[in-house]
Order: sequence, then C-alpha cells, then structure tokens
Amino acid sequence: MAKVTLLPADVSAQVSAGELLIEAGEKAGVDMEAGCFNCSCGTCVVEVVRGMEFLEEPTPEELDVLDQWNKDPEKFRLTCCVRVKEGEIVIRQPQH
Repeated sequence: MAKVTLLPADVSAQVSAGELLIEAGEKAGVDMEAGCFNCSCGTCVVEVVRGMEFLEEPTPEELDVLDQWNKDPEKFRLTCCVRVKEGEIVIRQPQH
C-alpha cells in the first residue's frame, strides 16, 4: 500500500501498488486535471514534493511530454501515467 497526499488540498488516500497517481487523487476526493489519459498532453503534471522513489520510473513518452513543458522529471510527473509502488508520496497540483 502507498499513501498519497495531495497539496494544496492537504488530503490523503491509501492506494494499492500499481495504481495511477490520478486514481489516488480521485480516491482522496480531489478533482484531478487531465486531458488525454495516455501520457501525451501534459495537463496532468504535478510537482512531486516527497516520495519520488516510490513512483515507477518515467517512460520515454512521459519524459518527452515533461521536456515539452520544460518540467524537470526529477521534480514533476504526469498523474495519468505514473503508477505508485509503496511508501508515502506527496504531490502538489498547480494553482490556476
């Protein structure tokens, strides 16, 4: 199991290993922004505040999208294609 906390709402959800970050947000009751759901548009980008080591490695497709948005893959991930492994993860959604 993993615990995912979403900022700035400061709510958490327990999720099973292998679930997507976007599913964790929905379980926590947070409206997660996403467009394509296939790791190609970048609208679901979030900052990983803590716990990057508890997320699966980025795919080449995800790295390409992060590069297009000038987002460092060491700090940002796309919630529609990243699966959690275990541990505690804290992510921050962009403020609009």
